[in-house]
Amino acid sequence: MRRLLITGGSGYLGTWVALLARDGWDVTATYFSHPTDIPGVAWRRLDVRDAGAVAALVEELRPAVIVHTAAVNPGHSADDHDFMAVNRDGSGHVARAAAAVAARLIHISTDVVFDGRKGNYNEDDPPSPLTPYGRSKAQAEEEVRKAGAEAVIVRTSLIYGWRPRLARQVRWIVEAAQAGERLRLFSDELRCPIWVRSLAAAVVELATLDYTGVLHVAGAQTLSRYEFGLRLLRHHGLPPTAAVPVSVRDSGLVRPPDCTLDCRRARSLLRTRLPGVDEVLRSLGDGRSGRPPYA
Repeated sequence: MRRLLITGGSGYLGTWVALLARDGWDVTATYFSHPTDIPGVAWRRLDVRDAGAVAALVEELRPAVIVHTAAVNPGHSADDHDFMAVNRDGSGHVARAAAAVAARLIHISTDVVFDGRKGNYNEDDPPSPLTPYGRSKAQAEEEVRKAGAEAVIVRTSLIYGWRPRLARQVRWIVEAAQAGERLRLFSDELRCPIWVRSLAAAVVELATLDYTGVLHVAGAQTLSRYEFGLRLLRHHGLPPTAAVPVSVRDSGLVRPPDCTLDCRRARSLLRTRLPGVDEVLRSLGDGRSGRPPYA
């Protein structure tokens, strides 16, 4: 089997890519601080900030495909330096290492490379980030382009799921509601949340295709943060009254209001379906039920 290398394999998306890819690929996944164990997957520790370590591992493994999911996200209490060191510089290290061994690169980016003033962004719209995280991811995309690797830049949105553990986008909402806290959720910030299994399946499919360039891969349904939160609370048997709608405009925060993505290109290219939140939740049933961990 051809070899697939996943950076950030212990992260939420990386875990799912490993789970779905292991039957058709020789999978090696990396971690930084939290080693994990998935049968059929080899694990290596890697700090993507270390260019020499990245180059050495890629040269040793010589994978056919690298899926780059390793990143520092806003929920990690990171500062500008952390975002740039990991997201921008680390992505450059991975992209140059991929180019050196002629590996195909699937680079995971984000909808917040946009300023949110337009909405329904397509692949040709230029990045215009407002936040430190968004700037680091926009500059990471540029590092990937400059490296010259055969690359797909996958821009996606809020990733949700609760198997084999709660996704970051779900955990803070569920845990706060369980603790009796009130959740202040933006009613005027729009995104296209994507079920983690759908995104991971799309990434594994892209590993087998010839497509290069930017591709928007997100869920089919536009929801505000507040509407999304209500659905998560109901699905997990928690009172929707725990959520309180608030406005980005009134918060004083600098946030992109409408980062919805036009995913028509992905829907025409991929066999993998990209359903909206309501369709996913209907198919899964009660979030408290003992469904199979990887359903």
